Amino acid sequence: MPLVSVIVPVYGVEKYIERCAESLFAQTYKDIEYVFIDDGSPDRSVEVLEEVIGRYPARKPAVTVIRKSNEGQSYARRDGIAASRGEFLLFVDSDDWIEPQAVEKLVEAAGEEADIVCFGFWKEYKGHSKLDLEKDSSVADPKLFVKRLYNYKAYGYLCTKFFRRSTLTGIFTPRYSMHEDIVVSTQVLQKARKIVNLKEGLYHYDRTVSGASTRAARKTRRTLSARNMMDFYLAFEGKADAPTHLVENELLLRAAWAAFSQERKLFQEYPTLKEKARNLPLMPGQRTGILQQLLLKLFLKGQ
Repeated sequence: MPLVSVIVPVYGVEKYIERCAESLFAQTYKDIEYVFIDDGSPDRSVEVLEEVIGRYPARKPAVTVIRKSNEGQSYARRDGIAASRGEFLLFVDSDDWIEPQAVEKLVEAAGEEADIVCFGFWKEYKGHSKLDLEKDSSVADPKLFVKRLYNYKAYGYLCTKFFRRSTLTGIFTPRYSMHEDIVVSTQVLQKARKIVNLKEGLYHYDRTVSGASTRAARKTRRTLSARNMMDFYLAFEGKADAPTHLVENELLLRAAWAAFSQERKLFQEYPTLKEKARNLPLMPGQRTGILQQLLLKLFLKGQ
């Protein structure tokens, strides 16, 4: 049986880590190693985690807890990948949880050929749950899958995918914890030889645990997302085999609209963005509508 590494960043989840850890240690699949990354958590998250570990002595030898200064979820996952040994990897956010047979079913679905298994997830609200599944048409065509990530027609979440280690080697790691999943998914989906879609809800995404939704918070999230997109683009600019090639226009449009509508100084931070965005074609079917794209072009024309 292949070894599976479950990677869990931990930060400020004192109220939720027990639920998460218990769901991981109670898995029916036996060959699992657990890598928890304490990302400089300011509360008792790790102390609670250690209490739960003590209740599962059979799992304890397979648990690693890495303590580090806070750098954000993206770098925490990167460090977890580096510290893990499994043939397959599963990412779980520490305020969420998974079904008891999740890992067993994912290993079975992957078999010997699949590099990625996509699976359903439950959005948990107060008083009700909603099951979301990936579209078969996306999974059948990795290039289409990648394109759909950028117009919100497919899920970029890393936590709803089961990865063969080879898909995660040598990838660019975004710095900021905003849409970092899309940046990573853009790369790994293009490396996969076979993707399987398991139409079953195995992951529980707690939507009651959310950040502030103020205008200032939304502005911050969108500008961090734009920085991730531009850092990703620049890391591969000019390279023939760039993983950004399929979505270059969509990526630049998303970053340019954030700069125009949220934080103009992004155009100074990334001079390439202004230059490239001027020459973007009009793209129907994007989250940034045609009227918004025209406004952006008008603004850039005067710069």
